[in-house]
Amino acid sequence: MIISTSSLEAGIDLPELDCCLIRGFPGSLMSFWQRVGRAGRKQHGLVIYLPLGQNPIDVFYARHPEQLLSGEVECAAFNPDYPTILGKHLECACIESSLALKELNTRFGKAAGAVADSLLQQNKIFLSNNGKLWGRGYPHKDINIRSSTQTSISLIEKHTGEILEIMSLPLAHREVFPQAVYMVQDESGQLIAYRSESLNEEKGETLLAFLGKDTDLFTEAESELDIQPLSTLAESKIIPTKIKDGRLRLTLVWGEITNSVTGYRLMKRTYGMTCKNQRCANYKKPLEGKSCSLCKRSLSSAEVTKLQKEVAFEEPYVTKYQAPCVLVEINEPLQKALQIQVNKYKQEIMTSTGGEVPEQYQTLWTSSADFTALHSIQHQIVKAVPLVVLSSSLDVDGIVTQKGSRTIGYFFDTCSGGNGAAEAIFSDLPNFAAKAYALAAECDCEAG
Repeated sequence: MIISTSSLEAGIDLPELDCCLIRGFPGSLMSFWQRVGRAGRKQHGLVIYLPLGQNPIDVFYARHPEQLLSGEVECAAFNPDYPTILGKHLECACIESSLALKELNTRFGKAAGAVADSLLQQNKIFLSNNGKLWGRGYPHKDINIRSSTQTSISLIEKHTGEILEIMSLPLAHREVFPQAVYMVQDESGQLIAYRSESLNEEKGETLLAFLGKDTDLFTEAESELDIQPLSTLAESKIIPTKIKDGRLRLTLVWGEITNSVTGYRLMKRTYGMTCKNQRCANYKKPLEGKSCSLCKRSLSSAEVTKLQKEVAFEEPYVTKYQAPCVLVEINEPLQKALQIQVNKYKQEIMTSTGGEVPEQYQTLWTSSADFTALHSIQHQIVKAVPLVVLSSSLDVDGIVTQKGSRTIGYFFDTCSGGNGAAEAIFSDLPNFAAKAYALAAECDCEAG
């Protein structure tokens, strides 16, 4: 028996292997078929696929195995003309072999001149007297078109020096800022709490001190995400909908994405009696007795979180990079149709609950209908990305913002320079939406 990660997926021939057990969807149909191909190379083989119930894509394929066995493999999404990627390749070319100015456009496209000029100003490449571009160093190590090239942070156990985990810098800003409580799973599956004592970006490490195996403390980062469009990459597209006169407008832009962690809240988790009436001033507050002193309703046992302290950092932890973004806007007829639909849902909820608003539906009352709709579809489409292109759901993210009276949604690549996922959504949004709907339709949860 061989237990393996994706290392046996391709390039290794094991002719005697007659059975292949695949636990969980490997991320793409291409990878699935590569793994299936490990078995049955000399004689008939058996493949067993065990979907994971926690993954919506696994649930989808478990209920539609014909899609798993006969669906088309995903297409790759990548654009080598993104400014940052083009600049890295141009810089490498100048180092490996000096490049004549007259060769720029023919070898690297129309944007190469502007990119080369920017590299010259940054002293990353140089112009010789005979009109050739050249460079020094080894920038090749910084080129990665499938994931972030930003700094990685090692989580180090303070007393033993053991590296517990490695994470990206943006994630470290949110999870292991100084004084953060961070949970690590040991070999037996038990959660162990550590407290971050320092975050050193230059050394690429965070020191964690043992806090305990049973702690009721946890921290929540206060963070902000901002996107600033810098230039337009493609002409806007109008996407029709089944709603009369309802339209979406998509614009592919080159944007600057800024993540800022501005502080944190230290919370304590306890269990006790609390009021579940959302219209009561005592809602979710820890109470004693059998009924609420204000609304007189019976108390319920629940997990209660109490704020211990709130801390604002003197200097926020900031991660900034540039990548393609898809700007999503909806027109007025679509806004009105969404509001009508949300009002209908709100009335149905109030009727079925006797006037109370369950927690999972609160955003229908606290956010505008178009904000809720854009935010919801972003989550669904991000989950569906692996069903359409050869990308992970981690390759793209989304945010909804208010610009005055306008509600604007963004899809954006999660690595510097881009990875093609956002542009794929721009190019084929209806297909992504159809796959997202298929995933949501298979979900058994009440709130979708």
